[in-house]
Amino acid sequence: MSETREAVRRLAIAISNFEKIYVANTPKIGRQSSELWLIYALNDGEAHSQKQICEEWGFPRTTLNTVTKKCEAAGYLTLTAIPGKRREMQICLTEKGKTYASQILDVIYRAEDQAMEKTLEKYPADFIDVLGYFVKHLESSFEQILKQ
Repeated sequence: MSETREAVRRLAIAISNFEKIYVANTPKIGRQSSELWLIYALNDGEAHSQKQICEEWGFPRTTLNTVTKKCEAAGYLTLTAIPGKRREMQICLTEKGKTYASQILDVIYRAEDQAMEKTLEKYPADFIDVLGYFVKHLESSFEQILKQ
Protein backbone atom coordinates (compact mmCIF):
# COMPACT_ATOMS: atom_id res chain seq x y z
CA MET A 1 0.00 0.00 0.00
CA SER A 2 1.38 3.44 -0.92
CA GLU A 3 2.11 6.03 1.77
CA THR A 4 -0.68 8.24 0.43
CA ARG A 5 -3.19 5.39 0.45
CA GLU A 6 -2.16 4.42 3.99
CA ALA A 7 -2.44 8.04 5.20
CA VAL A 8 -5.94 8.45 3.72
CA ARG A 9 -6.97 5.10 5.16
CA ARG A 10 -5.76 6.10 8.66
CA LEU A 11 -7.61 9.41 8.32
CA ALA A 12 -10.82 7.66 7.23
CA ILE A 13 -10.61 5.31 10.22
CA ALA A 14 -9.99 8.23 12.60
CA ILE A 15 -12.99 10.12 11.21
CA SER A 16 -15.15 7.01 11.44
CA ASN A 17 -14.11 6.53 15.07
CA PHE A 18 -14.75 10.23 15.77
CA GLU A 19 -18.34 9.83 14.56
CA LYS A 20 -18.71 6.50 16.38
CA ILE A 21 -17.87 8.17 19.72
CA TYR A 22 -20.73 10.65 19.31
CA VAL A 23 -23.15 7.96 18.12
CA ALA A 24 -22.28 5.73 21.08
CA ASN A 25 -22.61 8.50 23.66
CA THR A 26 -25.68 10.37 22.42
CA PRO A 27 -28.15 7.83 23.88
CA LYS A 28 -26.38 8.13 27.25
CA ILE A 29 -27.28 11.83 27.23
CA GLY A 30 -30.91 10.79 26.78
CA ARG A 31 -31.66 12.54 23.49
CA GLN A 32 -32.17 11.51 19.88
CA SER A 33 -29.05 12.19 17.85
CA SER A 34 -30.86 14.39 15.31
CA GLU A 35 -32.22 16.62 18.09
CA LEU A 36 -28.84 16.79 19.80
CA TRP A 37 -27.02 17.72 16.59
CA LEU A 38 -29.57 20.39 15.70
CA ILE A 39 -29.18 21.98 19.12
CA TYR A 40 -25.40 21.66 18.80
CA ALA A 41 -25.46 23.33 15.38
CA LEU A 42 -27.62 26.19 16.65
CA ASN A 43 -25.74 26.75 19.90
CA ASP A 44 -23.16 29.12 18.45
CA GLY A 45 -25.21 32.26 19.03
CA GLU A 46 -25.95 32.71 15.32
CA ALA A 47 -29.09 32.30 13.25
CA HIS A 48 -28.91 29.58 10.62
CA SER A 49 -31.05 28.76 7.65
CA GLN A 50 -32.39 25.27 7.20
CA LYS A 51 -30.38 25.00 4.00
CA GLN A 52 -27.18 26.00 5.79
CA ILE A 53 -27.68 23.39 8.50
CA CYS A 54 -28.34 20.68 5.92
CA GLU A 55 -25.21 21.61 3.98
CA GLU A 56 -22.86 22.07 6.94
CA TRP A 57 -24.05 19.22 9.13
CA GLY A 58 -25.24 16.68 6.55
CA PHE A 59 -28.83 16.61 7.80
CA PRO A 60 -31.31 15.08 5.38
CA ARG A 61 -33.95 17.76 4.76
CA THR A 62 -36.83 15.58 5.98
CA THR A 63 -34.98 14.74 9.21
CA LEU A 64 -34.25 18.40 9.81
CA ASN A 65 -37.89 19.34 9.22
CA THR A 66 -39.11 16.67 11.65
CA VAL A 67 -36.72 17.55 14.46
CA THR A 68 -37.20 21.29 13.90
CA LYS A 69 -40.98 20.94 14.33
CA LYS A 70 -40.46 18.90 17.50
CA CYS A 71 -38.04 21.46 18.99
CA GLU A 72 -40.26 24.37 17.94
CA ALA A 73 -43.27 22.74 19.65
CA ALA A 74 -41.16 22.34 22.81
CA GLY A 75 -40.32 26.04 22.69
CA TYR A 76 -36.59 25.54 22.03
CA LEU A 77 -36.39 27.41 18.76
CA THR A 78 -38.14 29.81 16.45
CA LEU A 79 -38.55 29.70 12.70
CA THR A 80 -38.75 32.95 10.77
CA ALA A 81 -39.06 33.57 7.07
CA ILE A 82 -35.94 34.85 5.32
CA PRO A 83 -36.78 37.94 3.23
CA GLY A 84 -36.42 37.19 -0.47
CA LYS A 85 -36.35 33.42 0.05
CA ARG A 86 -39.62 31.79 -0.82
CA ARG A 87 -39.51 28.67 1.33
CA GLU A 88 -36.31 28.97 3.35
CA MET A 89 -36.58 29.57 7.07
CA GLN A 90 -34.12 30.89 9.61
CA ILE A 91 -33.77 28.92 12.85
CA CYS A 92 -32.77 30.47 16.19
CA LEU A 93 -32.68 29.12 19.71
CA THR A 94 -35.09 30.75 22.13
CA GLU A 95 -34.01 31.57 25.68
CA LYS A 96 -35.58 28.28 26.74
CA GLY A 97 -33.62 26.60 23.93
CA LYS A 98 -30.35 28.16 25.09
CA THR A 99 -30.95 26.86 28.61
CA TYR A 100 -31.83 23.44 27.19
CA ALA A 101 -28.69 23.50 25.02
CA SER A 102 -26.52 24.27 28.04
CA GLN A 103 -27.99 21.32 29.89
CA ILE A 104 -27.74 18.67 27.19
CA LEU A 105 -24.47 19.82 25.61
CA ASP A 106 -22.53 20.23 28.84
CA VAL A 107 -21.18 16.65 28.81
CA ILE A 108 -20.21 16.91 25.15
CA TYR A 109 -18.48 20.26 25.57
CA ARG A 110 -16.54 19.07 28.62
CA ALA A 111 -15.38 15.92 26.80
CA GLU A 112 -14.44 17.92 23.70
CA ASP A 113 -12.58 20.52 25.80
CA GLN A 114 -10.56 17.83 27.59
CA ALA A 115 -9.70 16.04 24.37
CA MET A 116 -8.77 19.29 22.58
CA GLU A 117 -6.60 20.44 25.47
CA LYS A 118 -4.63 17.18 25.41
CA THR A 119 -4.38 17.33 21.63
CA LEU A 120 -3.11 20.91 21.58
CA GLU A 121 -0.45 20.03 24.13
CA LYS A 122 1.05 17.64 21.59
CA TYR A 123 0.04 19.09 18.20
CA PRO A 124 -0.17 22.66 16.90
CA ALA A 125 -3.54 24.38 16.70
CA ASP A 126 -3.45 24.44 12.91
CA PHE A 127 -4.22 20.72 12.57
CA ILE A 128 -7.90 21.65 12.19
CA ASP A 129 -7.04 24.02 9.34
CA VAL A 130 -5.01 21.26 7.70
CA LEU A 131 -7.94 18.85 7.93
CA GLY A 132 -10.28 21.49 6.49
CA TYR A 133 -7.82 22.09 3.65
CA PHE A 134 -7.73 18.35 2.89
CA VAL A 135 -11.54 18.07 2.94
CA LYS A 136 -11.92 21.07 0.62
CA HIS A 137 -9.50 19.58 -1.89
CA LEU A 138 -11.02 16.12 -1.57
CA GLU A 139 -14.41 17.57 -2.47
CA SER A 140 -13.06 19.44 -5.51
CA SER A 141 -11.08 16.36 -6.57
CA PHE A 142 -14.22 14.21 -6.47
CA GLU A 143 -16.11 16.82 -8.53
CA GLN A 144 -13.32 17.03 -11.09
CA ILE A 145 -12.82 13.28 -11.43
CA LEU A 146 -16.56 12.49 -11.58
CA LYS A 147 -17.04 15.01 -14.40
CA GLN A 148 -14.68 13.01 -16.59
